[in-house]
Amino acid sequence: MIHSSDRAVSQTWRERSVARAFLRQGLSFPVLLGALLMGAAGAVSVLSIAREGDTWFHIALGEQILKTHTWPTTDTYSFTAYGNDSIAYGWLGEIPMALATRLAGLSGLMALLAGLSAVFMLLLYYHAIQRCGNPKAAFVACLLLLPLAAPFFTLRPQLPGYIFLLITMISIERFRQGCSKALWILPPVFLVWANTHGSFVLGLMLIGVSWASGLFGFRRGDLEALPLTLERRRHLLLVLLLCVLALMVTPYGTRLAAYPFEYVSQSSLGFTQIGEYQPLSAFGGLLKWFVLLLLTFMLIQLAFRLTYSVEDVALVLFSVYAACVHARMLFFFVLIFTSLIAKLLARWIPGYQPVNDHPVLNAALLLLLGVGLVKSFPSRVRLEKALSDELPVGAVAYLRQHPADGKMFNQYEWGGYLIWTLGSQQKVFIDGRSQLYEAAGVYADYHRIMQVAPETELLLRKYDIKACLIARTSPLATLLRTSTNWERIYGDNFADVYVLRQRSVGTRLLYDWSRENQVMADTATSTYLTDIISSSPK
Repeated sequence: MIHSSDRAVSQTWRERSVARAFLRQGLSFPVLLGALLMGAAGAVSVLSIAREGDTWFHIALGEQILKTHTWPTTDTYSFTAYGNDSIAYGWLGEIPMALATRLAGLSGLMALLAGLSAVFMLLLYYHAIQRCGNPKAAFVACLLLLPLAAPFFTLRPQLPGYIFLLITMISIERFRQGCSKALWILPPVFLVWANTHGSFVLGLMLIGVSWASGLFGFRRGDLEALPLTLERRRHLLLVLLLCVLALMVTPYGTRLAAYPFEYVSQSSLGFTQIGEYQPLSAFGGLLKWFVLLLLTFMLIQLAFRLTYSVEDVALVLFSVYAACVHARMLFFFVLIFTSLIAKLLARWIPGYQPVNDHPVLNAALLLLLGVGLVKSFPSRVRLEKALSDELPVGAVAYLRQHPADGKMFNQYEWGGYLIWTLGSQQKVFIDGRSQLYEAAGVYADYHRIMQVAPETELLLRKYDIKACLIARTSPLATLLRTSTNWERIYGDNFADVYVLRQRSVGTRLLYDWSRENQVMADTATSTYLTDIISSSPK
């Protein structure tokens, strides 16, 4: 007969055994590799918030939604498209950005970006393990693809969109491995995804390709297709239907679901002018690494004649084509190609052996990694310096103290930053919402002005431009510098502010960057940054 005290001891022993097993698994070598990848992703994302001009508009829009508790339907930030139809397509991704700014300013934004980048890399690693069953091969594959993924670690709603895409891929893979319940997470994911970023279209495509590839089975040489049972096909189709229905649950009804198709059909000029939509050949370093990985993979395939599924081949071909046509689609290539590289490497890299693990050593390395990441987190001064290297911080500080008298022309990539910093004080000529301005005819005029077309002066008069904030090295700056109609009232090594000469009488404040004026500008910039970081944008 077993006494109650014996049962209690037995229960305690089992609980301790479970706790030890859980702790041992949490300090295992695969966990250490995942942590290293997360740290690497966080490290390469450091300071990249300064390189993305659209970040600031997203923050401003998120702040507007938090303050008004309404979702915008018209443009209120520009004078060129004011009142035109404009909705917050990624509102659910913009609110966390605004909250991070409220809580900790630039440091909060940097922490949010590093965290999202780390989650992305961890999910990519997990999916690679799913496909190859070898954590070490998955780790090496992720490292090889990290240089191609790093440019997409920017603080925009698209980064959470990529995370949702990885969750979709992981769920589909678990379904393939026999866990039908894994798919039920997808409808709520798509509900959030549709309100965050238009990349949900790729998620629908993945589910559709998985369903279509399961319609038949065959094997021809290195290509094979494994059929799904009728019940599993119906299950997959039902989940796909529920995901489509989830897209309708938005503050704007079906408009967010239609946005990706609307953007592609109405942004012909944007696709030719915006850098991330240019062919991959425009990005030399990325192109070289992309071609090297692809050629190496093809040569190994020719040598070893490995077998791949129809689904994998279809997705790889599509991702390669899409990345070559638009560099922005390189991220999709990374998601698809990483698992294939991992499966290839698993043929030569020995698998993980739990009996050879060293939890204590792993714990020490994890601790060192955590301390290193905390120590390397950029200070506020460093973040401010990074911002001033990429954006017209000094010029905006000057404009806050000396607002432009009338409508001001600005560079496309600076529009979002002006909206965030100057708010209603100065409406912009243009910002990163290219579709809005293309529909209004402003985007084409902007490029003619920046390229100093023969009608540049006429176009400036057409929009009643009284001031210009432009890069010092731009062709337009050269034109205005030599024009008798314009006067430079502010200048630094990065940006210039010009005003019409007849409007600048008695207010000329030309910064020639003598030692005295350099001190004045630095003081204004420091005061401005402190104000921005310590308070919410107005």
